[in-house]
Amino acid sequence: MTPEEAREKFGQRVQRCSGCFVAFHVKDLWIDEEGNYFCDNCHTEGNIHFNQYSEDVDFTQFFS
Repeated sequence: MTPEEAREKFGQRVQRCSGCFVAFHVKDLWIDEEGNYFCDNCHTEGNIHFNQYSEDVDFTQFFS
């Protein structure tokens, strides 16, 4: 599995927003410094979008 395929597969996981508790795909969420996930409506300036975060993580190890 290539790193891009692993990133896409991980992004399809479902996670609840820590602000409104609605479930979203991880690929659509923002992550804060403590590892909490937030949707577009609840995120703050200090949060990092999953696309930016995922560039530094090797997701291939999760699916091996």
